[in-house]
Amino acid sequence: MIFTSLASGSSGNCTLLHTDDTDLLIDCGISARRIGEELNALGLSLEDIDAVLVTHEHSDHIKGLKRLMSAYSIPVYASEGTLSALYQSTKDEYFRFSGADLMHGISADREFQLGSALICPFRIYHDAAAPLGFRIEAAGSGTAPEDRSRVSVCVTTDTGYFDDYIRDHLLYLDAALIESNHDRSMLVEGKYPMYLKRRIMSRKGHLCNNQSGKLLSEIISPRLRHVFLGHLSRENNTPEIALSTVLSEVREALGERIASGLSISVAPQDGMSEVVRL
Repeated sequence: MIFTSLASGSSGNCTLLHTDDTDLLIDCGISARRIGEELNALGLSLEDIDAVLVTHEHSDHIKGLKRLMSAYSIPVYASEGTLSALYQSTKDEYFRFSGADLMHGISADREFQLGSALICPFRIYHDAAAPLGFRIEAAGSGTAPEDRSRVSVCVTTDTGYFDDYIRDHLLYLDAALIESNHDRSMLVEGKYPMYLKRRIMSRKGHLCNNQSGKLLSEIISPRLRHVFLGHLSRENNTPEIALSTVLSEVREALGERIASGLSISVAPQDGMSEVVRL
């Protein structure tokens, strides 16, 4: 399995999961052209994509969706609430008529299969119609230390908080992309209007660096091989602050040995992240 972020941030989000027989995008908040260019760097193309899993209808998660559907007939899987909201958020009739046959409704906690990938959607807490995170299990490449035949990854962004429900869906992962959106002090002291600050910090907003570190501390296991910190704000965070704060939370909760042994990096806003092979 290959797991990598093609873009992650307020201006666009897109993650790739590649197995021997299945290629999935989780969100497509960047242009089809950019997605195609980054896929080409991995020896893939847009024609290889089997489906797009959409977390929610905000523009930084669906910007390239119509093009992928209309030009490449790529099916889309999202909650019924998200599918209904695609037209409301874009005012594009394509999502009501021409593209309807490619849109498939899914539900939280109801697993479904696409090729070799077993997908478990779960609820997240964001100001969208019916947002979802995704845990995906598929065949591994045999490169893990334990030579596991099945590996699991997750994409969890755009959630204002986490609870036992979310944590339980993220246990025993091999790799994860977890939101680390903002540094709380930078946000509070920054130039955003008060209503926007309140929205971001609300229970339907975004995880701050400290919350991301606390979540990570609760899901670390010996099998977790890599963590991406994603959806960083350009204005209210930096990669250095995000990494430092998250590791500080892990260090406080689990000790220096665990924190220093964690493989962790920031998913870039405008390009491909490290490529994790599982």
